[in-house]
Amino acid sequence: MKKEYLVSAAQMQRYDSNTIEKIGIPACVLMERAAYAVAMEARELLVTKKTSRVLILAGNGNNGADGVCAGRILKEYGIKVSICLITNKDRYVEELQRQLDVAAYYDIPVQKKLPDSFEGYDLIIDALFGNGLNREISGTAKKAIELVNASEASVVSVDIPSGIDATTGKVLGCAIKADVTVTFGFYKIGQLRYPGRMYCGRIGKARIGINETAYFGEKPDWFTYLPKDQVLKEDVSRDSMGNKGTFGKVLVVAGRASTTGAALLCASSALRSGCGMVCVFTQEQNKEAFLTTLPEVIVETYSTLDTEHDIKVKLHKWMDWSDVIVTGCGLLKDEFAYHMVKQILEEIDKPVVCDADALQLIAEKQDLKEAVRKRKEAGNDWGSNVVFTPHPGELASLAGCSIADIKEERMTVVKQVLQEYPVILAAKDADTLVCAEGYDTYLNTTGNDGLSTAGSGDVLAGLTASMIAQQAGRRKTAIIQEENSQDATIFEAVCKSVYLHGYAADVLAEENGKSFLVASDLIQAYKYILK
Repeated sequence: MKKEYLVSAAQMQRYDSNTIEKIGIPACVLMERAAYAVAMEARELLVTKKTSRVLILAGNGNNGADGVCAGRILKEYGIKVSICLITNKDRYVEELQRQLDVAAYYDIPVQKKLPDSFEGYDLIIDALFGNGLNREISGTAKKAIELVNASEASVVSVDIPSGIDATTGKVLGCAIKADVTVTFGFYKIGQLRYPGRMYCGRIGKARIGINETAYFGEKPDWFTYLPKDQVLKEDVSRDSMGNKGTFGKVLVVAGRASTTGAALLCASSALRSGCGMVCVFTQEQNKEAFLTTLPEVIVETYSTLDTEHDIKVKLHKWMDWSDVIVTGCGLLKDEFAYHMVKQILEEIDKPVVCDADALQLIAEKQDLKEAVRKRKEAGNDWGSNVVFTPHPGELASLAGCSIADIKEERMTVVKQVLQEYPVILAAKDADTLVCAEGYDTYLNTTGNDGLSTAGSGDVLAGLTASMIAQQAGRRKTAIIQEENSQDATIFEAVCKSVYLHGYAADVLAEENGKSFLVASDLIQAYKYILK
């Protein structure tokens, strides 16, 4: 899957400077191209208007200069343009002063006093603050933002809505709610993280001359994936000469008598997303449900009357058989569950996906924590082969903090967990992150609040195990045929799983709305997104 790199405010500033100073593209050329992209987006929004009035809301910086330049281009197309300059400084930055001088030749009026309202304008170009904003907004600027949000005009933001931190996505006191954001060169991390993502509207990336050439050895360390159709066209494939073993074997250690549904969802998700075989290791009361509802899986059961030794022998048999183990979905947190998780972590070196109750047990039991650490120390050619998929509550348990702490400083908590647990961490939330030592951070952009429904985490756990199992199957085939395996890492399989899980929710929301969505629908959506 092809990466789309995301940049922080500091990185964007560096790449901008590299383009001007090292590559040699003049700043005025970059500004003209950026402004043209903004102006064309504005024209598109104004296409149905017989007459149009546009306001450029500009601050004292290069972002303001971009806006003024866009206003001049719109004036050339016969659109009535005004500039409202919001600044408490007597002198303007060089680029802004140059653009204001040019605007004067085009008879574009400039007002320096904030009006009582922005009524009468069809469109406002927000060029108040750019990527460099790092303080709370107050005073006249805050009033200007409130007037924009209260107006009925369409809003196009230059690079990022004013008031959004370009790195964290936080709202710095208040922020403009844009209909469209035209960003330059790269998407900014803060545009795709919440809450900033809610303020950007549709985001269009303009190519103005700042690109990967400007890295000069300092590559971004965040990424996402390209639009859905291109991702799937490039990445979803099957081996025409494959068999059940080719596509991998998943062992699902999940479900108790009272939580049959969690195990069913997890196993069904694994099967429906392409793995070759699934065995479910579950309590004996669940056997009939699987035989009736999901007859394609192998079912191995245990009883609470079984001895620890009996359960251990049964479980080990199927761990040896499998390529990947997924555990925790509806497993509960009693002694039976504890001993099974302990055996999985300590006795076999195969990829393990830990979700739900398994995560809570690991957070509570010191010996399970040590088992996770020792798996990393043992080393294998897959790299980190334990995957955690916590929701915010489970992440808080692993970190020993509150959910409020996660909402406030999420990346700090994620880094803290990774220091304690050497795993691949898929931190689920509105904007799920996938992180691991030695890898760039993946920020997922698919999905919607329809995923906030019981069982969706079980579906993701099964999907993740399936994607890893299919890679394992391809690796084994390559070894048998004495070929070099070019398969992706487990980390990339986890990123792909999170992406597809969210994409399934997007397809369903488009078809039936978010409120109608239940977890089993996600599995049914695989038929569309994996076709």
